Amino acid sequence: MENLKYKLVLFDLDGTLIDTLEDLGEAVNHALSLRGCPLHSQAEYRGMVGHGVRNLVMQALPPALQADEKAVDEALADFKAYYTAHIDVHTRPYPGMQDLLKDLNEAGVKMAVASNKFQEGTEQLIHEFFPEIPFVAILGNREGYPLKPDPEIVGEVLRRSGIPREEAILVGDSGTDMQTARNGGISAIAVGWGYRPMEEGADYRFAGSVTKLRTLLFARPFYVSELIATAPKNPETALRKAVYEAFARLEIPFERVDTDPGITMEDCRHIDAKIGTRIVKTVLVCNRQQTEFYLYVTAADKPFVTREFCTALGIPRVSFASSDKLQELTGVQVGATTILSAVLPAASSVHLIMDRELAKAPWFACTDGTATCFVKLRTKDLLEKYIPATGHHLSLI
Repeated sequence: MENLKYKLVLFDLDGTLIDTLEDLGEAVNHALSLRGCPLHSQAEYRGMVGHGVRNLVMQALPPALQADEKAVDEALADFKAYYTAHIDVHTRPYPGMQDLLKDLNEAGVKMAVASNKFQEGTEQLIHEFFPEIPFVAILGNREGYPLKPDPEIVGEVLRRSGIPREEAILVGDSGTDMQTARNGGISAIAVGWGYRPMEEGADYRFAGSVTKLRTLLFARPFYVSELIATAPKNPETALRKAVYEAFARLEIPFERVDTDPGITMEDCRHIDAKIGTRIVKTVLVCNRQQTEFYLYVTAADKPFVTREFCTALGIPRVSFASSDKLQELTGVQVGATTILSAVLPAASSVHLIMDRELAKAPWFACTDGTATCFVKLRTKDLLEKYIPATGHHLSLI
């Protein structure tokens, strides 16, 4: 097996591996038409799927029938009969998916299907569209087993595969899938081609095309060096040179780690674990006229809410500064923004803002001006030595 980051991939079915929406919608509409009930559009069904076919049929029925278990059972039986006979009329794998699964299999990655679709339908579709893939488990909605997001399905796949949790990942298109992964203690990817808005499906990873999914699944383990207490021998930028010269001049001890480019939240967690504290998030924002710039430091998992930020400072509405302005004023590219840029003369007009809670923490960690090196120092040294030496005033909000 190649030295891949993930040795086991659990795939959701509908909206992730294959596009089943049209066949599902037609089957439910068939059951509704037999009862003289109003039909639904494919767009409406997009928001109903993902919680098992019984829930799908129940939601589609008129409100007066939804609480009638016998009516739901009868409609479900008509749906299943029609759907089983027409399960692949419009259903197809998403472009590139069959090749991706073949490549994962050839690389030695184990795969499983974890779906809320009824078991018979799940097996039928997998055997039809992916007959050459030796899935370690094909699990749908089975009697006596809970639906996702209950983590039982994750535990069962892990037991069958023999792969530890830290080397497993779930790929899905919905908030239900993301919650299933969290409940099961494994990583997750929200894909962008499924049936849910990305706001619901978004996880600590990215969403995108099958090509992007391939890139992530074939990635090697994220590299983080051991702790280093000396400056880099060959600083690549003027900012890095200035930062470590300032540390030496001001007698500020530090530790740093060299890394692969930190992109995902999981990457950051690897860095946090090695460095011993959480990396902060730093953004550069400006007013509409681009005459006032603010370098704002906050917790990595705290959303940036423009209205709250502006209210706290008593300033007009701001927006993110352009990448050109970021480079010009702070000497960094997108992904490496840092308060340590305050040492540069070009940053003299930039206002420094920090969340008050961060100032109370004993340690502070951020990039050193690149996306491949993260530095840790005492917060007290940052606030009482480094920032004053740059001539800046730091505002806490």
